[in-house]
Amino acid sequence: MWVKFTTLSSILSHLLTGITLVEALLKCYDTGNFSTNSTYGKNRDLILASLPSNISAKGGFLTASIGQHSDKVYTLAMCRGDSTPDDCYKCVNSTIHNLIDNCPNQKEALSWEGQPCHVHYADRSFYRALELDPPEAVYSTGEITSNLTQFDTVWESLMDSVVQKASNGSSTLKYATGEAYFRFFQKIHVQMQCTPDLSQINCDFCLRQSVSTYQSCCHGKQRGVVQRPSYYFRWDLYPFYTPSASTTAPSLSPPPSPVSSPPPAASPPPQSVNTIKKEEGGHRSSQTLVIIIVPIVILVAVLVILAVANLCKRIAKPKQDDRNAKTSVESLQFDFDAVRVATEDFSDANILGRGGFGPIYKGKLEDGRQVAIKRLAENSGQGQQEFKNEVMLLAKLQHRNLVRLLGFSLEQKERVLIYDFLPNSSLDNFIFDSVKRLLLSWTKRYKIIKGIAKGLLYLHEDSQY
Repeated sequence: MWVKFTTLSSILSHLLTGITLVEALLKCYDTGNFSTNSTYGKNRDLILASLPSNISAKGGFLTASIGQHSDKVYTLAMCRGDSTPDDCYKCVNSTIHNLIDNCPNQKEALSWEGQPCHVHYADRSFYRALELDPPEAVYSTGEITSNLTQFDTVWESLMDSVVQKASNGSSTLKYATGEAYFRFFQKIHVQMQCTPDLSQINCDFCLRQSVSTYQSCCHGKQRGVVQRPSYYFRWDLYPFYTPSASTTAPSLSPPPSPVSSPPPAASPPPQSVNTIKKEEGGHRSSQTLVIIIVPIVILVAVLVILAVANLCKRIAKPKQDDRNAKTSVESLQFDFDAVRVATEDFSDANILGRGGFGPIYKGKLEDGRQVAIKRLAENSGQGQQEFKNEVMLLAKLQHRNLVRLLGFSLEQKERVLIYDFLPNSSLDNFIFDSVKRLLLSWTKRYKIIKGIAKGLLYLHEDSQY
């Protein structure tokens, strides 16, 4: 049940235009250029071309150099700790092409390709050194609106735990994830990684600096990313990484149950509420036990009654609804071979972007329609019927400020969602581009903000689902 809820939340987050975090960072340094057909240029292209096929054999981290003296090129490539070898290869390959296209004759450049991987080349050795420029900090516009002090306590404790776990990694992987409850049924998720050539001290230092940087610029926000050439740090209220027993920091225990039923959005009471003071005598302890147990019994009884009533209501629904739902689901299902043809067999050239749940491809259907196709990760843990039920829910969400879901496709472990294609791409491509942002006057930005607010209002208030 919780897997289903989490997946549904992640899919809904992609429906809101312009709200996802921007995590791509590309830097063309102005420290020097090389001429076309120069020895340095040939060495750069040669060493970069060798990285994708070699990085998987090196466990997701690779340093390599080629050439002599002023023509020597130093390279570093690193994939995120939860990347598969195939994803690592594709990301590094895509990042290299991106670097060559955007920095055609710069002697130094680097890119975090939307955060799954990092490639850096230069005419100087930067191995085992703290590289802190350029910095990048991105955060959500959403705010933590209640119990911020308690949230900060849990958040800071979790950050400290994951920093220690990541910095104490090996010479081939300095990576860790962690999660902790900050209120009932909601967790904080965090991911940190250093380039493993850093020492334990330097890795610890730069990760703690990233936490401090986030707190300085973005305290109270609902998610954020801080990244520099030597490290990467991200946290969110929804899972965005692939858990691993060898890399995941121990989860903190969920908060204790309250004495009485709190409001739905309230955070759990402090641990001391459930502590019985024995020094005042057995009579006082007995009274305290009664005060604690009676509300709990009443609460459980109410929950049982509500659960039984809900079950009876579901059983009483006519079977015709099931037949109608089945017909509606089938009308939304696309043939997987048609999806494969539309994306040219999921070609890297058609990738529009990447998210925590898989890449997004541009495609063209047989009828000429252009679509955006999201290929979900294979480890979602969902069955086919669960996936179809969630698609039906998303298809019923219709609003001018939400990206429209056209349908889905299933093929064994493959899960694919088909959306309307937005030719102007994501809003972040304008906001964070030094040239394109000039196209957005404050009048246009105000209209965009109103549109986003209307979409959120529809999801929270006006939608019947």
